[in-house]
Amino acid sequence: MHLSVPVHNVQIDERAKWTRDRAKVQRRLSRWRRKSWFDSGAELFALSRARYDDQDEQWECTHLLGRGSFGMVGQWTKFDRHGRAVDTMAIKQTDIDDREVDRQKHLAIPWEVLIMRGLADQGCRNVGGLRKYKLFIADPPKWRYYLEYHRHGTLAGLVERYRDHNHEHPRHKDYIPEAFIWQALYGFAQTAYHMSTVRFDKSVAPPGKDHFVLHLDLKHENVLMCEASTDEDLINYPTLKVGDWGMAEYTSRDDVHNSHRWKYQGTIVWCPPEQLRQGQYGRHWKHPVLGGPDHPFTMAHVIWQIGANIYGLMELELDNLDLYERVKRYETSESSLRHNGYSVLSHWNNSRYSSKLMDLVEDCVRLDPARRPSPRELVARAQQGLKPHVDKARRTGSAPKVRLD
Repeated sequence: MHLSVPVHNVQIDERAKWTRDRAKVQRRLSRWRRKSWFDSGAELFALSRARYDDQDEQWECTHLLGRGSFGMVGQWTKFDRHGRAVDTMAIKQTDIDDREVDRQKHLAIPWEVLIMRGLADQGCRNVGGLRKYKLFIADPPKWRYYLEYHRHGTLAGLVERYRDHNHEHPRHKDYIPEAFIWQALYGFAQTAYHMSTVRFDKSVAPPGKDHFVLHLDLKHENVLMCEASTDEDLINYPTLKVGDWGMAEYTSRDDVHNSHRWKYQGTIVWCPPEQLRQGQYGRHWKHPVLGGPDHPFTMAHVIWQIGANIYGLMELELDNLDLYERVKRYETSESSLRHNGYSVLSHWNNSRYSSKLMDLVEDCVRLDPARRPSPRELVARAQQGLKPHVDKARRTGSAPKVRLD
């Protein structure tokens, strides 16, 4: 796949036309300043021009969505001349990193862009959409990615809505329907399958065979709920799309950077056991099933993070703390782990969901990577679990409601 680098030699922080409305600026600034990470850099970003298309004056930053080591993300809304919102997107602004300079010291397309485009071109419908990407000559140079954004938000927002409802109505608690969770798991499984089969040009690929993609930061905050699919084999629920591929890597078992270079990447509570404590987790076990600190990550890394995301939906866990604490506790119980097939959920009981769903999630988060299902197996089992719910929705003409607003 050949993609050109669109370079723009303009002032990236030039203020947008809408900022002439001082009252509007003050209202938005007062809201944004409540964020602990808001500073002068975030203000410059939020008040700047979108520089997306030739109707630039119609785009306004209406929300600041997040900030991290990657840079900043904001929501931009396009308004018509009557003040009606007609389009929405997210803009991610980030500095260049060393992965974007090739062996000849030439600037290359970021892996984030290559991976998103590669997966989409292969037919993966569960990857966040990338509208455009541009490089701006600044000090330092900065990328802007123009991304899909949808009103239903993320899985993190979904969990928060259920938690808020249950806090306000303790006698009428509500939980995410199993049908939605099976379909979410099926979407994740499809993504994992494409991550395991996508191929890029040899000029950019690392050494080895059987390449695959690691996301390395797969968590609720990075999973969007987008428009429902028209596929007859699915329920009319929002389509899940995995976003924020900024840490993603295209690798193989023979890649010299896999895994020591990525031990510190990601969000610690969402990391699988083979990544914990820089790969030192379980190193004193009599049977070192994790392979040691320099053992390469495999697609089992992705499968564990998928299982953690689904477990969080079932338990309404915001930050994966329960599963993270379970994994930490079990490190000193090797014999018990071996007896239970390296499961940290052997005594897990959740009467709201079927044993078939619970068994599959338990398999995904087993501490031994070799005991987790492959992407192909995960697709098959998720499809099998989803089918009865699809059939029921067809018969009845409806499906259990999900708190989307």
